[in-house]
Amino acid sequence: MEGLRAIAVLSVLAYHAGLPLVTGGFGGVDVFFVLSGFLITGQLLKEVDRTGTVDLPAFYGRRAKRLLPAATMVLLFTAIGTWLIFPITRFKDIAWDLGASAVYLINWRLADQSVDYLAEDTLPSPVQHYWSLAVEEQFYVVWPLVLLVVGLVVTRTRRPLAPVATIGLLAIAVPSLVWSVLHTAGSPDTAYFVTTTRLWELALGGLVACGAAVWPRIAPCLASILVLGGLVALFASFFVITSSTPWPGTAALLPTVATALVLVGGAAASGGLVRVLGSAPMLWVGALSYSLYLWHWPLVTFVNQGFYDGDAPLWATTAAVLAAFPLAWLGHRLIENPVRFAPVFKRTRNALSLGAGLSVLGALGAVALVTLSPGTPSSPTADPKQTDERVGAEALLPEGMGPQDVKATTTPVVTEAAIPDAPKSITPAVTDATKDYPVTKDEGCVTSVDGTDVKSCTFGDEDSDKVLVAAGDSKIDQWIPAIDDWGRANGYQVVTYFKSACPFNGELLATDDPRWQGCHDWGQQVNQKITALDPDILLTSSLMAGAGDNGEAKVVTGYEKVWTPLLERGTKVVVVDDTTSPGGTPVYECVAEHLDSVNECTFPDEGGRGSATLKKAVDAVDGAQFMSLNDFVCPEGTCRPVVGGVLTYRQGSHISDTYARTLSPMFGARLDAALAAAQ
Repeated sequence: MEGLRAIAVLSVLAYHAGLPLVTGGFGGVDVFFVLSGFLITGQLLKEVDRTGTVDLPAFYGRRAKRLLPAATMVLLFTAIGTWLIFPITRFKDIAWDLGASAVYLINWRLADQSVDYLAEDTLPSPVQHYWSLAVEEQFYVVWPLVLLVVGLVVTRTRRPLAPVATIGLLAIAVPSLVWSVLHTAGSPDTAYFVTTTRLWELALGGLVACGAAVWPRIAPCLASILVLGGLVALFASFFVITSSTPWPGTAALLPTVATALVLVGGAAASGGLVRVLGSAPMLWVGALSYSLYLWHWPLVTFVNQGFYDGDAPLWATTAAVLAAFPLAWLGHRLIENPVRFAPVFKRTRNALSLGAGLSVLGALGAVALVTLSPGTPSSPTADPKQTDERVGAEALLPEGMGPQDVKATTTPVVTEAAIPDAPKSITPAVTDATKDYPVTKDEGCVTSVDGTDVKSCTFGDEDSDKVLVAAGDSKIDQWIPAIDDWGRANGYQVVTYFKSACPFNGELLATDDPRWQGCHDWGQQVNQKITALDPDILLTSSLMAGAGDNGEAKVVTGYEKVWTPLLERGTKVVVVDDTTSPGGTPVYECVAEHLDSVNECTFPDEGGRGSATLKKAVDAVDGAQFMSLNDFVCPEGTCRPVVGGVLTYRQGSHISDTYARTLSPMFGARLDAALAAAQ
């Protein structure tokens, strides 16, 4: 057990340090799941065999003593480190993560956030690794209850315990494995975190525990082969699997079944491999594995955020991981073991009280972080339809011009009133900037980065026979407020097809990353649906990166493949320019640090990363039209962080939803001009 724990935690640490060859080190977490299922099931089976039941309060008390002291200590350390190192714009989100971790629900929060394709420049949470602890704790809630029922069945029917428990475990494992395969294929981003796709891994360990009386009788030669084969497969998984491998799904069978083989064979094997697993260094690391797992990830994120803006070199992340060893040892000696073996906590009531108190203490760290999070004054509304003030982009209109007077040729006018150095209010508040995304996210209109399922929503005049299709990645999705307004005003039904980090393109843009294959599959399905719709207008845009060698040429060819047939059938194709990428520090973080001088956060308009390719494609396809709003995002060649009291960028190179709404008149006028040119 301890030897396998050592292998598991070292693989995770190596992966998070960024060691180039350990591409599948995250599979160490799956090893932990199997080991936990094996250990807990074995303990509970012994209790049921001895007493005929499960003492639930005593079980939960033991779990609290074992897990919560170290977990709470690291949560409090992380809260303090976040306050010292992370920008204030992250305080609120990390506080929610801390609170969810304290009550072991962080995996569901991360699953919900994993579809946030808008998180272009956000570093991972320093408590993201608590997701696996949450999965285990949720299993610990359910599995003792199942074995309680098993105990009743065994007592009343006098059936053997192990076979009945095996049936119970199979009833959990089989549906969970099937769901894991299906969910991973459809939404691997959420499948990674949710409990339902991981239960089979814990149940697999439980199934091994059910055979504990049989495995020692295996022939030593066969047992040694099982251990050797299991270890070879386990180590192979750490080097063969990559972050692009859909996970967990069927791929997770490799490290989990390998672990099960080592457990089965280890019950009867002897010899060199077993002695290595039981050697003093392996036992030492295995004993510290829980603490090492807890400590290493906050240290890595703090080094990344505090010194390297998310791009720490290998030596720095390795140093952070190594620093976890003394902290884990101290925590193990001074907190974990003293609390775990303290006589006062041998009483179940005291152990449960300890658990409740530590959970509250961990949650208080989250509350403290929220309290320390400074707010920024924000306007009660930034919707120009609901105020007489010139809000957002409308503040750039020439004096005396209202939104109803905007023409395609209208250009922005920079004034001190429109772009003051110290705005009286900013909407959205910088601490909420990353949440100012389009309604399409909450309404489930966007296919995730790893997904291939086609999602569609309808906006504009939903009863109209005239159809405008908006298709592409988040760079067209960010304009949905303006597109919706235009559709309503002009009597067009707006149908959306959006996928994160995936242009609407007819080429397989790269073969070395499964995500591009998924993007290509999605694009083919969307192309069929758009062809069937036969829309009047196609509106598209994208940020194009990562297409490999000759990427730009392939991208242009891919656009031609999907645009030309539509144009030949009479659909007008309008391409919206990519918005300029800030680069460096996120705009909202810079503004948070310069509330009295926000214009220190300006940057030059160098065009969006997708702009040049989009323009080349439009030039290559006869009849396609191009439109840009970048002059209102970056007036007079300079991108402004706050215009008319509105934060222009929400995250990365995406404009805020609030600013997009204020750009609606300008967007509509330029779309009208592009459509007129397409006649």
